[in-house]
Amino acid sequence: MKITKRDAIRIAIAYGEVFDYPLTEEEIITWAPFCVIRTLPAVLQGESLKMRKRLIAIRNKRRAWSEKKWIRARRVAKFLKIIPTITLVGVTGGLTRSNAGDADDIDFLIITTPKTLWVTRGFSTILLDLFGLRRRPSDIKLRNLICLNMFMSEDGLRVPPKERDLFTAHEVLLMTPLWERDGIYKRFLYANAWVKKFLPNAWEERRRNYELRIMNYGKHMSYELHIFSFILHTSYFILRLVEPFVKHLQLFYMKSRRTTEVVTDYVIRFHPRDARVWIKRKLGERLTRFNVPLDKIFYGR
Repeated sequence: MKITKRDAIRIAIAYGEVFDYPLTEEEIITWAPFCVIRTLPAVLQGESLKMRKRLIAIRNKRRAWSEKKWIRARRVAKFLKIIPTITLVGVTGGLTRSNAGDADDIDFLIITTPKTLWVTRGFSTILLDLFGLRRRPSDIKLRNLICLNMFMSEDGLRVPPKERDLFTAHEVLLMTPLWERDGIYKRFLYANAWVKKFLPNAWEERRRNYELRIMNYGKHMSYELHIFSFILHTSYFILRLVEPFVKHLQLFYMKSRRTTEVVTDYVIRFHPRDARVWIKRKLGERLTRFNVPLDKIFYGR
C-alpha cells in the first residue's frame, strides 16, 4: 500500500500517542509504516515536536519505573532457564518501549520446543508460583509481577493471516528477547517477515541488530547450547509423552475461568481485553485530523 511520507510520519506519531508515548525523531523514522524513510523532513520536525511536548514528562517517569522492571524481568528470565523445553523468554507490552507504569506487571512471551506447550506452561507456572513471582487472575496489586500471558511452540511461530495487521506488526517487532537458544529469535523474525510490509524501517533495524548481536556474542553461545542439548535429549521424549495429559488437566482447570483466551495446538494466549480493538479505535480518533483512512493503514489494504 502506498501512502505519502508525511502521512507515514503522522501515523507513527499518532500510534505512539495512543500509549502516551512521544517518539524521538529517530523513533519516528523507525516506526513510520509502509515507507522507507531515512531522515525526517524539516517541514514536519516542528509539527512532531508540538505533538510530543506534553507527553515528554510522562515518558521520563515511565522510563525510570521501567529500568527497575527490566532488572526484575532479566532475573526471572534467567530463573526459567532451568526448564529445558523453553527456547526463548521475551518481554512484550509497554515495557518493550520502557513505557511501563509503576503499578504495571511484566508481560512474558515464552517459546517452547515442539509438542511441549502445556508441559512448559505447567512448569513455568509452578516455578514462579513457588516464589510468589507470577501474576494470578485474581490479583489486584500487579506491580512487578510476571504475567505469563503467551506461550508459543517452535512449530507455530508464524502469526496466522487473519491477525496480520499494523497492531500485530508492532507487537512482533517490539517483542524483546531476554535470552534464547539455538537462534530461535531469528526464526521467529523470519517466520513473520510479513511485518516488512507494515513497518519496513523497524524490520530492517531489528534484523540488523540481531545479526550484530550474534557476531558479538556468538562465541559464548556454544557451551550453553551443548548443556541444553544434553538436558533436552534426556527429558524431551518423556515430556512429550505426558503433554496430552497435562494439556487436558490444565484445560479442565481453566474451563470455568475461560474468557477471551486463545488456545490452539501452537499458541496459548491470555489477554482478558483485546488490545487490538481499543488501539485501533484510539488510533482512528487521532488520524481523523489528518484525513488518513484508518482501515487501509491498519490492515494494509
